[in-house]
Amino acid sequence: MELCDRGKWNHSIVGRSLANDVVSASGHFLLRKGTVLTHWHLTILKNHQIDNIELQPQLESPIEEQTKQIFAFKKEISAQYNENLIEVKRLFHEAISREVPQLQEFMVPFKPLLEKVLHGPNIFLELRHIKGHDEYTYRHSINVGLMSATIGKILRLPFSDTIKLGEIGFLHDIGKMKVPLHILNKETKLTVEEFAEVKKHPSYGKDILQQMEGIDESILNGTLCHHERLDGSGYPFGLKENIPFLTQIIAVADTYDAISSERVYRQKLLPFDALDELIQEVYRGKLNGEIVFPFVEHILSGYIGHEIELDDGRRAKIVQLFKEEINRPLIELDSMFIDMRENRMLNIKEVFLYHDSIL
Repeated sequence: MELCDRGKWNHSIVGRSLANDVVSASGHFLLRKGTVLTHWHLTILKNHQIDNIELQPQLESPIEEQTKQIFAFKKEISAQYNENLIEVKRLFHEAISREVPQLQEFMVPFKPLLEKVLHGPNIFLELRHIKGHDEYTYRHSINVGLMSATIGKILRLPFSDTIKLGEIGFLHDIGKMKVPLHILNKETKLTVEEFAEVKKHPSYGKDILQQMEGIDESILNGTLCHHERLDGSGYPFGLKENIPFLTQIIAVADTYDAISSERVYRQKLLPFDALDELIQEVYRGKLNGEIVFPFVEHILSGYIGHEIELDDGRRAKIVQLFKEEINRPLIELDSMFIDMRENRMLNIKEVFLYHDSIL
């Protein structure tokens, strides 16, 4: 526990959590233990003549520890990713506490990371290796921003559209900040009423973003319609046509990161299963194949040469991938080449990072 005097209340403690409840001298309850501080909270405390507060220790989070290991050979990306986790948490909380930051303020920490990823190597394998569901909403926002912009680059969209995709993806789920935590963190199946509340998050997001200086129609559309599907099965409007192309890209990135991440109520899909699920969503008429197929091919290109774990516990190396059956590549196992299309008894359990390899 850290005692912080009024004179030290500045930007450095925004994003920190209270160790105890805060009550005014007149006995009015002000803030609850565990509250993540925003500038608005500091104003409240100053207005009520609070002289000091107790903060929870600023320990390195499990996510930060993981990213340092996962991005062991990309340390600059690790540092920027962790900085973004801190900042997105702070900014998202500020956005629902009467002070909606300007778009430019949201983008200050995110753009350097975005530019590093756009001009650097494929990092999607690293992102799916982050374990646990801690800070999921914040990680998901960063990941979808990075993935959406990368898809824009893959599709050779104008650079301005690629950056815009990063912005939309980064902000697309901000409306979840208004959905009660007990619903978002529920480990069992949601009730009809609870799911109806979750489905309001695109509208909540648009309401928040409309108050933001610098926002434009493409960001509002992406936030409001990222759960719409081409077959009309999505929400909130059940659109079939007139779903903006940039929004369709957000839908692909959002889906992929969601099924590739551990959630409080389920485990993430295996790497090839996640890619196959994206493809199946195209065949079901929900996602756009012109977006999905180049994205899947881009991710797969990063798997060549990586070590895999088979379902029988043995390790092998990916030598070649086949578009018709992406989850059944040519592998090198015990100094022999095996075409998994012909050996149907073998299945892939995991794809490892290079620095996990023992080959």
